[in-house]
Amino acid sequence: MNLDYTPPIWLRHPMIQSTLASRGKKGRIAAKSEGYLFQTYCPQEDRMVRLTGIYDLQPAHSGHEERRTLAVLIHGWEGSSESAYVIRLGQELYSKGWDIFRLNLRDHGPTHHLNPGLFNGSLIDEVYDVIRQSVFHWQNLVSPSPIGRTVVAGFSMGGNFALRVAGSHSTTKKQIPGLSHCYAISPAVDPEKTTRMLDSHPVLSHYFLRKWFQSLKLKEKHFPELYEFGNLSDAGDVMTLTDRVARQYSHYQDASHYFQSYTVRKGHADRIDVPLTILSAQDDPIIAPRELEDFATNPNINLILTRHGGHNGFFLQNLKRPIYLDLVET
Repeated sequence: MNLDYTPPIWLRHPMIQSTLASRGKKGRIAAKSEGYLFQTYCPQEDRMVRLTGIYDLQPAHSGHEERRTLAVLIHGWEGSSESAYVIRLGQELYSKGWDIFRLNLRDHGPTHHLNPGLFNGSLIDEVYDVIRQSVFHWQNLVSPSPIGRTVVAGFSMGGNFALRVAGSHSTTKKQIPGLSHCYAISPAVDPEKTTRMLDSHPVLSHYFLRKWFQSLKLKEKHFPELYEFGNLSDAGDVMTLTDRVARQYSHYQDASHYFQSYTVRKGHADRIDVPLTILSAQDDPIIAPRELEDFATNPNINLILTRHGGHNGFFLQNLKRPIYLDLVET
């Protein structure tokens, strides 16, 4: 599949592409969308935690009962199940007869009150288990319709999670039912490098610094006995804030120690035995293409590097249809 188009010159700049990724699509996917709360065990915290997600199910007698298929979608850092890129992909797949489950990572979307512990990128165990639970629950919801396959697709940090979900599925006996393919779009495989590149762009650094600090203050509001983030308000960039949060509110020694906990390395990718497609752009302002090239040595991984597209953008033909909508096989 050739997805490497050249957009019009006015649409070509990677920052324009990256900005468009979070603009536009909002609202419902299905006429009736239903939220669901899952509980799972978090090894790092040695306690049960709660995560939420939203199901968008095909209506009864819609003509898609012969073989139901579920897409699990994972947003990026400081995004949510309502992020524009999630809604775009969800609407596209729903229009083709798929059922959708849109996960909210911990402390994303309306979930800050659910768990006392802070979100961090290493929490693959809780994400993997909740994805498994979401598939089992979906099977019960659509029963007795014949069950087809499941795919997982993630964007940015969600793409990092999608890569690790593929790895976990490949190495554990507790597999995700019917998982046939994973998709990682603009995956942040080396979060330390990504953060340094992000901070090198003043607009991106300010945007994410502001969003994350607002998120931390909301967490503090729900758990004032645990957190006091006011003394971190003078952090000048995302790396500095990450380092200070890691040192004060986690078992990590510093930001680098934290980032290493969810860096995806070639050895991890080599163990993946489920089909995995990675889509990234050579002009991504926060991800260097060389971070992904070694992954292509695994025959189960299809790496697509486009010349243009920015971060999560990929509006390579027009403003209405990013090319990742043609990526997920139906």
